[in-house]
Amino acid sequence: MGRVRRSQTISTYGIGAIVDLADGSVMPLGLEDWEATSRGGRVAPLIVHEPRLQVQLGVEYFRLPPTEEVLDPRENTIDRRYSIPCIRFPKWHECPTCHRLGTHDDPFVESDDGNRLFCQGCGKKGQVNPVRFISGCEKGHIDDFPWVWWAHRNLEAGACANPALFLRSRHRSAALSDLYVVCKSCNANSSMGDAFAGESLRRRRCHGSRPWLNDHEPGCEEKLRALQRGASNAHFSVIASALSIPPASEPHFLILNDFWTAVAPVPPEAIDAVLSGIAASCGVEVALLRIAYDQRKRIEGGEASCTEISSRAEEYLALSTSRDDESVAGKPPQFCNEIFEAPEALAQWFDLVGAVSRLREVRALAGFSRLQPYPISGERIREALNDASISPLSKTARPWFPAAEIRGEGVFLRFRTAAIEDWILRNPNLRTRTAALEVRSAILAAKRGYIRDYVITPRLLLVHSFAHAMIRQLSLDCGYSSSALRERLYVSESDSAPMNGVLIYTGSPDSEGSLGGLVRLAHPQLISDAVTRAVRHSMWCGSDPVCRETDPAQSGDRVSGSACHCCLLVPETACEKFNRELDRTLMVGDAHAEWMGYFEGLGEEGEG
Repeated sequence: MGRVRRSQTISTYGIGAIVDLADGSVMPLGLEDWEATSRGGRVAPLIVHEPRLQVQLGVEYFRLPPTEEVLDPRENTIDRRYSIPCIRFPKWHECPTCHRLGTHDDPFVESDDGNRLFCQGCGKKGQVNPVRFISGCEKGHIDDFPWVWWAHRNLEAGACANPALFLRSRHRSAALSDLYVVCKSCNANSSMGDAFAGESLRRRRCHGSRPWLNDHEPGCEEKLRALQRGASNAHFSVIASALSIPPASEPHFLILNDFWTAVAPVPPEAIDAVLSGIAASCGVEVALLRIAYDQRKRIEGGEASCTEISSRAEEYLALSTSRDDESVAGKPPQFCNEIFEAPEALAQWFDLVGAVSRLREVRALAGFSRLQPYPISGERIREALNDASISPLSKTARPWFPAAEIRGEGVFLRFRTAAIEDWILRNPNLRTRTAALEVRSAILAAKRGYIRDYVITPRLLLVHSFAHAMIRQLSLDCGYSSSALRERLYVSESDSAPMNGVLIYTGSPDSEGSLGGLVRLAHPQLISDAVTRAVRHSMWCGSDPVCRETDPAQSGDRVSGSACHCCLLVPETACEKFNRELDRTLMVGDAHAEWMGYFEGLGEEGEG
């Protein structure tokens, strides 16, 4: 049907999403269909491991989406075992010539290759397009828009025996109300103007349609909503991720990963002999391989905590430490980091800068939601799947999830803990500001039924807002687009081990790759200039004074203070929190001087 980048199959075009291709609109099918399609193909090269993330999600391994294998370049045919199975969705189409609405065989016919649909009335030139409107509910179900019912909704007798629907326009404007559906058989018609009104489909019961699993889930009581086919709220991926850090990033650990499917079930009394054979074949020391084996068993056995917050704490410690291991048996380490003291120009606000020249992130798609995002920590995903809070990728639990490997580079900035705590103490009004956002966030979580594992605090708003300001600035300095950069926040209010840092790294495995343009900015002079400009640009916004004077209590679902597209918002792929929980006044101070910004005095004098 078409091609998409491997990384997009984990996010934008994941299972249950709608993919618009040249030959039509399709929906990727679930994991059972992936397994059936790939049967007989080479699956082993697609298997990847990240032990801490596997424990969080309760799976044995991850699988990369397949890359195509061409059978005949002349006919452009591929081996279907190396493709993602999909189903045509929506089923309803519109002829762009005569504007007839219908489905396959009623009245449209397939092309010889089965990829396209044509209008019989308009001949082979009448290739039809998928309709713009669909329907769905907050339980994740999705279905075609009820066209027949909608056209006849004003008739007491209901739909006629042989409806023939057409989508017409009154040609008065480009508004939705200018469109109407008419049935040529009985002349019934209905305007599309109120199709997206909250109660427009109140008389329609959700049938629990799950086309990505080829089934229906009975008993759904959610309200049916009209959606645009290409709207972003039709699919929100639920993604869990982890960085590969020592020991999982070390070469001996990586060597063991290649054999883990065979090694994992080996009884303890035989493991030394198996490891000796692997060591001999790879030319490595068996003792080091045994250490890697014991470390992995401890992680998988639950001896080490693998919650979201504990995993972030381990990453925070690793990013605060220099690391540059040597390659072993052709396996380079997956984590290389060099730390520096913050340059003098930034020492008042930061204590450490890290140049992460090599890193690997594994992102796993575990489910999805519709209409609204469903923020959730990794260890709660299984629970959310079991109680149907998020939509599953399979009918029954599988031992794997689809995942993508992101290899790249990054810059880590660690705030001075004492400086943040002193700033909070000196500005008591900050707590009032953040309390308003905490209330909004709690109401939103209660309304949508998800559990938050954190509280919105001045520390969180500061670090998150700074991360967005830096992404916007670094995209100008390093050559990557802002959509190719990504934040990873390290924030904790723990009295014993508080965290306040941010990693900004390349977040895309595509052709932009990892070219060193980002990590070089960790140089003291370059990072000082970048931070100074990011703070300076945050002092003024094109939407001021409206933006800076935004009342958090009135923020609604945005759950943000002073933040808009002119100052802080970044592409959704770059943000961990769906562009929420932002407030640049914590960086630069509010309009009425009720509190001072954390970066008071930075960026106020001349260009850096």
